[in-house]
Amino acid sequence: MRSALVYGVCAAATMLALGCDSGTKITGQAESKDVDIPFTKVPPPATVSPRPAFGPEGPWPIDDVTHYGAAEGIPGVVIGVGVDDGQNVYVIDGNAAYAMPVGATGFTRTATGGQFDRGYPVHSIVGGDPGKVYLGFLAWEAAPEELSEEDKLYGDVDRMVLLPDGTLDLEFHYRINSSTARWMDHTRSIFSLARVVGGPNHGDVYVGSNHGATLIRGDEYADHRHALFIDSTGSQAIGYVWAVNTDVHGNFLYAGHWKVAALPPSPMDTVLSFIDYDRVKWRVDTWPQHLGPIEEPKNLHAVAGDLEEGRVYVGSWGMGLSAMQDAPRKWWSVPGTPDTVINGLELDPIDGKLWVATGSSGLWRWDPPTGQWEQSPFVPGHLPVHQIYLDTTVTPRALYAATGAGLFVLRVE
Repeated sequence: MRSALVYGVCAAATMLALGCDSGTKITGQAESKDVDIPFTKVPPPATVSPRPAFGPEGPWPIDDVTHYGAAEGIPGVVIGVGVDDGQNVYVIDGNAAYAMPVGATGFTRTATGGQFDRGYPVHSIVGGDPGKVYLGFLAWEAAPEELSEEDKLYGDVDRMVLLPDGTLDLEFHYRINSSTARWMDHTRSIFSLARVVGGPNHGDVYVGSNHGATLIRGDEYADHRHALFIDSTGSQAIGYVWAVNTDVHGNFLYAGHWKVAALPPSPMDTVLSFIDYDRVKWRVDTWPQHLGPIEEPKNLHAVAGDLEEGRVYVGSWGMGLSAMQDAPRKWWSVPGTPDTVINGLELDPIDGKLWVATGSSGLWRWDPPTGQWEQSPFVPGHLPVHQIYLDTTVTPRALYAATGAGLFVLRVE
């Protein structure tokens, strides 16, 4: 349930400026030229100490809501938020990342180092091990054969480390290329990040990009996994992966331009198991059929669920919230959805309620058994909520909301 879907203020304009087309179609397969591409690693700087001792409530206030804005070092719009295993908190605004170490009362800005120095936006975020955070960056798109080796250095994922002064420094850069044809740089812009918290796959990071999904494990990755279909012209229709998430069992959830998909956790013996379609089989590979034929874009920007209970929820830009029952398979639009634009979803495994981040109507919570909607009184109802993250490792649970007016943290009983 680790959502890192961040698509906010810079999104549509940025994608147009970069020349991106969310409905990617491939009409041919380039010749495979396997080339070893080294990982980019830098010597680790001095980091913050491991997770300090604190009670089950965690180190942060347990008030119903805490707001972080300009007075705490966040100048305005926040498009993403992440929390690491040490409870350090991070946010992004498209231009910079901000970190609030445990014990601090505000955020420290970082806009240099790693991919920041290349001048393209930071677009997605998820927390990592104590004192570490993953940042996803945008880049322009082009056919792999048209990209120079310098061009291929843009975009992808940085793993940053938190320094004692609250700034971030590059620890490792993931230069993500196809795992089966390493010269091919299809994966450029990183739209979403999600991390498994708890269980045998703890720490696995899933990546949603302009060209499918990637699994990061340690310093290694496996790229790329597609949920696609063959269109009327015979082309492979892939589409952007706008949203990735995990459920409480570590299953991987995926939503994009056309389709919805899900996979079980990948075996730990090799990260490449993720792209072994025979070994790690799709548990879900479909589309919201009630919204129209598969060829019609669904623009799915949020996903959450519980595969063991056969439930998947997706949020669209323009078509609201939809629900899927797995067996027997059934799709429907959720009545009463307060906004047609859904930016983020988090399913609470404790009470079964679904948190919903909307494009212009604040933060909501939906109760599936009763069908009741409840608007959060703690986040102004007119605000866009760009991303949400539910931390169930603390009691009360903490719901982080990245909004058009800073960061809100709700404690949920």
